[in-house]
Amino acid sequence: MGKTINFFKIVFILATGIAYAEAEFDFEELMESIDNNSHNLQGNIANKDANATIALAKQMQDEFKLVEGFFEKRGNAGDAVSDAKKYEDLAAEIVKFVEANDFDSASSKALELTKNCDDACHDTYKPL
Repeated sequence: MGKTINFFKIVFILATGIAYAEAEFDFEELMESIDNNSHNLQGNIANKDANATIALAKQMQDEFKLVEGFFEKRGNAGDAVSDAKKYEDLAAEIVKFVEANDFDSASSKALELTKNCDDACHDTYKPL
């Protein structure tokens, strides 16, 4: 019995932490960050700054994962969920291209990410 109670305490504490983290989530700030980061990413690629580009692209993957979760939870936004996944993949491709020292392909993917992101959710879901 004691082990069962301890298990439920642990589950409760973890669930409370997750709920708290979601409560602190500011979607508008995240979208602003993505917008800024997409432009900074292009600058990093143009400067052939591999370390900064990779770090920023990985950060953007995490940001798009949050966007994906936001729209999954919101519901009735399947296109936004699939778009967020597509942008995660584009960011991952940018990392691979930069790691291969192919800045031209990375630039092409960064431009695709920025253009598609601006044209997709912003037109449909802004303002939320």
